[in-house]
Order: sequence, then C-alpha cells, then structure tokens
Amino acid sequence: MTQALALTFLILTDTHFVPPGGRLYGLDPQARLQAAIDCINRDHPDLDFVIITGDLAHLGEPAAYRSLSETLAGLQVPVLLLLGNHDSRPDFIEAFPEAPRDRDGFLQLVRSYPAATVITLDTLDEETRGGHGVLCERRRDFLAQALRSAPTDRPVLLFQHHPPFDSGMPHMDRIKLVNGPEQQAVFADVGRKPDHLFMGHLHRPISGTWQGIPFQVLRSLNHQVAFDLDRADHIPGTHEAPDYALVRVQNGQILVHQRSFLYEGPLYSLQDPTAVAARAPEELAAQ
Repeated sequence: MTQALALTFLILTDTHFVPPGGRLYGLDPQARLQAAIDCINRDHPDLDFVIITGDLAHLGEPAAYRSLSETLAGLQVPVLLLLGNHDSRPDFIEAFPEAPRDRDGFLQLVRSYPAATVITLDTLDEETRGGHGVLCERRRDFLAQALRSAPTDRPVLLFQHHPPFDSGMPHMDRIKLVNGPEQQAVFADVGRKPDHLFMGHLHRPISGTWQGIPFQVLRSLNHQVAFDLDRADHIPGTHEAPDYALVRVQNGQILVHQRSFLYEGPLYSLQDPTAVAARAPEELAAQ
C-alpha cells in the first residue's frame, strides 16, 4: 500500500438526541454536540468528513432528528451518519432525505478515497427492537460486494454501531450484534477482512482485535456506561466526559487519536520544574 494521499476524519458516537429543550440523564445532548462542532470547526477545518456511528436519537422521535439536522448544519465539513438500536429508520430518513441508502433502503454506503475505502453498515433491527443489532442476508450481501469492490492497494475501514463480539460487560453483551459469526463468514467467503473496525454502542473506550481485525470503540457524546465487568441486571451509567477520535490514514498506516474535548483543566509543560514540584493542580500555571 503506497498511497501518497491521506484521509483524515473524525469519529463521534451515540449522540442520543432528544427533542429541543429536553435533557437525558441530566445532560443536554444538543449542547454536547454543539461543543464538539465548535471544537471541530476551530481545530480541524481540513477534515474529509465527520462520522457518527449510531444511536443518533434516544427514542427516535422526529423532533429529535430535526434538532440533530439543525445542529449538524453548523458543521463545516461533510458528515456521515449511521443508525443504532435507539434509532428509527423512517423518522431519520424524513429528517435526512439525502442520506445514502442501498437498493434495499438500508442506511449504508461504500466510498473509496485515494487513501482508504470506507464501508458503513446499518445494524438496526426494527422488527424486535430488543436493543441488539442484526445483519440480515441482504445487508451481509452488501458487505460482501463492498469488500469485493474495494481496491486492494488501500486499507478498508468498516463502521457499524453494534460490536459482533462480547466486550466482557454482561449487561451490554446481551445486546451485541446477534449474528457475528455470519459477519465473520462474509470475510472468509470474500477472502478479505477490513483493516480496521470502528463501532459505537458500548459507551466505553475499548480497543483490541477481533478475528485479527483491529477495532476501536469510543465513549458516547452524552452519557457513558460504567466500567463494570460483573453486573448483568441493568446497565450502569456515568457522567464521564465524552471523547472524539481523530483518524488519519496514509501510506497504509491507520493512526487514531482520542481527545476529551470538554477538558478544561490546566495546561502546562511537563519539563517545567515549577510544574513538576506542584503540590496541587491549582498550582499549575497555564503555559
């Protein structure tokens, strides 16, 4: 892989929008997204795109999607949107009629850039609404064709809301992608795996490999799932600060930086003797 051009994009996930003026777990999802947009427009004006990996609205209300559309209008770069288990496909399409859909009406796309091929999947199961994700045969066929058509001289980046494997959090593993083995079988049948897999849903910063595929999961833009590897009776929540991920792909290398963009603490030099000797954060002077 010798592509000279770079692909630079930013990932957000799980915006969980509610109708204007609403709150969710004491937080304002619209204000959180607006803060991220302000940061993106200021610090990352040259992105190829921003992608949001599902659970765009919390209850899938039309008013929530309209609010999301109005807020995203302030973003100065293109945006790609995925659906998650909290979403409603018809209500989303009404608010975002130009969103790319495949021939079966699923919100998924394949797009080749000089430095990488991007594939997005729609894992929303609107039949059972059980929280888990699904890749039906038609969606798996889309994935197979996307992989077959992807140029072999650049990485394939795959985006989906639901992880196809257990995370070690029992309360979330009950609502993972239900047919992960079938997704893995697509890779085997085609003879190609994605070079990186990006997901949402878990509201935790998690990375690793699945079937030899490196993967990344980010914190939600709104509320988080607590670090708890034992509880199974309910999903524990926290107000940990949100992250976004800045991804740069060049010459076959995939580099991911996570940033807590709402951090407002001190900024100082690690080589400043005064900072080294500080006895409390309050003593650290901004550099």
